[in-house]
Amino acid sequence: MPLSQALHLTSLLLASASFIGLTLGAGLPEWLAALTGAMLIAVLLRNMGIKPVEQFTTQMPVSAIGWNLIVLGGFVGFWIDLLWVSGELLPAGLHFLMILMVIKLFNLRLRRDYLHLYAISLVAILASGSLTTELWFVPIFSVYLLAGVWTLLLFQLTRTSEVSDDAGMAQPIRQEGYNVSDRVSSRFFWMANGLAFGAFLITVVIFFTIPRVSAGIYQKGFGENIRTSGFSDTVNLGSIGSIKRDPSIVMRVELPRSTQRDVRPLYIRGVSFDRYDGKVWTNQLSYRRSLLEESPGTFAFRRKRVAPQSEPGEAMQQKILLEPLDTPVLFAAPFIERVSGAFPSLFFDATGAVYLPFPSSSRIEYTVVSRSNRLVPADLGPEPGLYPEWVVRQYLQLPRQTDRISALARDVTREQHNPYEKAGAIQAYLTQNYRYSLDAPLAEQDQPLEEFLFSRKTGYCEHYATAMVMMLRTVGIPARLVTGFLATEWNSYGSYYVVRQQDAHAWVEVYLPHSGWIRMDPTPTAEDSPGIGGTVWQVFGPIMDNLRLQWNRLFVQYSAADQLAVVQELKAEGMSVRNKALDSMSALFGTFMAVLSGIVTHDVSQIRIGLFGEIIGFALMSLAVLFWLGRKRPWAAWSFSRKDYSNELVITQLYRRMHTYLSGQGLSRSIALTPLELVEITQVRWKEAHSAVASITELYCRSRFGHLPVNQEDLKHAEAHLRRLLELRKPPA
Repeated sequence: MPLSQALHLTSLLLASASFIGLTLGAGLPEWLAALTGAMLIAVLLRNMGIKPVEQFTTQMPVSAIGWNLIVLGGFVGFWIDLLWVSGELLPAGLHFLMILMVIKLFNLRLRRDYLHLYAISLVAILASGSLTTELWFVPIFSVYLLAGVWTLLLFQLTRTSEVSDDAGMAQPIRQEGYNVSDRVSSRFFWMANGLAFGAFLITVVIFFTIPRVSAGIYQKGFGENIRTSGFSDTVNLGSIGSIKRDPSIVMRVELPRSTQRDVRPLYIRGVSFDRYDGKVWTNQLSYRRSLLEESPGTFAFRRKRVAPQSEPGEAMQQKILLEPLDTPVLFAAPFIERVSGAFPSLFFDATGAVYLPFPSSSRIEYTVVSRSNRLVPADLGPEPGLYPEWVVRQYLQLPRQTDRISALARDVTREQHNPYEKAGAIQAYLTQNYRYSLDAPLAEQDQPLEEFLFSRKTGYCEHYATAMVMMLRTVGIPARLVTGFLATEWNSYGSYYVVRQQDAHAWVEVYLPHSGWIRMDPTPTAEDSPGIGGTVWQVFGPIMDNLRLQWNRLFVQYSAADQLAVVQELKAEGMSVRNKALDSMSALFGTFMAVLSGIVTHDVSQIRIGLFGEIIGFALMSLAVLFWLGRKRPWAAWSFSRKDYSNELVITQLYRRMHTYLSGQGLSRSIALTPLELVEITQVRWKEAHSAVASITELYCRSRFGHLPVNQEDLKHAEAHLRRLLELRKPPA
């Protein structure tokens, strides 16, 4: 492929990579994305020699003044977009940037047009990188980097071969009349790809050297946070059902000590509610206080035991990657004891919920230690304990209702004797006698709970949890409704839970006099739970999701603390290698070094190697290496070859100076002229210079093509001939 055609192709590839990155990252308007994409395809087809496209793009009835007016119109459109359409500087600027790219693709003729296209592409790829942190940016940036290296090399090579004394950046890129030397050779192909690979490695080094933020600089404002429901201070009965069909990923939860064999559904707590008026749940204990910061980034939840005999369960550590949500709630398994993450501050309320200062517009990664309450045997006895006054006041509230719910609760718990047995009986009754469905339109009913219990007997988690709380309260057992997520999707490739919007769930926390708050879930298994993708997605989906998680952890969330950990790990590995080397040296020279250091024992296996012995061993090995170097002298051949290579460069430079001087005298205008042809032309047209030209050319051909060595004496003769040649002046023809 000719160099100019290759330059055109790599320039289009550069622009295409930046355009795709910006389209995916910024969400360009459909008409603008279609226009820019169509223009890129048209210019590519023209470059491939498609005649109709070439005629259309080269014979457009637009003059230079017309294109300037179009640019001016685009600038006016930028201000209209900024003030009345987008309302923000960045999206309006990006739209104007794509308009400029389209205009420049129509006028890609002069070298400065190519430079303008490169500048537009650079701004576009930088904007794309600042707008996203997703994994898809990696292949796009890799293509951009590869195309950029090729474009810079080809741009310089075409400039070297095309620019003459009276031409500059305004010279057009040559499209025909190629020489053999103006084509992309196999050697050039591999050299360019090697440079691109080297640039990529340097980029990776810089990437891991400089810490980054966890989101694109301009990411906020270009994408709305995931909309959630059920995590505010007031929740309508039936609000969670609206998001139960949404498969969007909300978070990923790693349990460092868990394996696939002991994986079970994980309850991830959000907020709880204590007041129900028949339609709406509210949290009357939503007053938030600051969490105590034990150390930078670590917050402790100093939670007092709500029951005097309660026994905390086993600590559970979770590593959570939370997607940007429209709620400030911080999710974790109940109940949170400690949170670690890059948080300026955290807050909590009296129900145990933890909050961010405000909803985050980027992903958050944090570590949580949780500990649930265990069931105390005293709560299983025939004599129930006494409830604290604050529990009775807060968690036995009932709305206005008929006696049907109270009668049902008393009938279900007639044969039970303690609160735990009664709660278990109500849970079993709801689970066994009602059906789970997302299609129950109970939110529009005047009395949705009674409609669920006595008429439809079909609903989803909110209805079951609300029914159980109300039934428990009618028989004097404190309870509250809790909203969060029930994680069941386990990614076996990355060993973590994938939590989606459709995993939103509601359950019940029952207060027992000795145990405190105990979780119970009356919702039966869903029969119409929506699936995630087909068979192929079920196979490759977990793999891709694990790649996204590792990308976020190793790249997006990479910070100064991670740098320090890497340095410490490398230091530890270096110390380990050093110790292994010393141990090997000690084992090799153990007996000899022990004799020299005077610490020989009767049992050779008990020999101790001291510092003096290690120094002696290192000195002996160094002497052995020096002796071998003195005998073999490997540097001799290297220095000889280097000297020959240096002499070859010198004679090449002398020949080029001679060639340049002869060109100035009017003897060598053609690039394709061979050295021997130049000697013959000199003999015919300038006999006085023939001797010097023949001598220098003979040494150049012997070194360059014959690969014969050139000594210093030959170089002196060549320099003398060149000086005499430069003193000559060719007589006019």
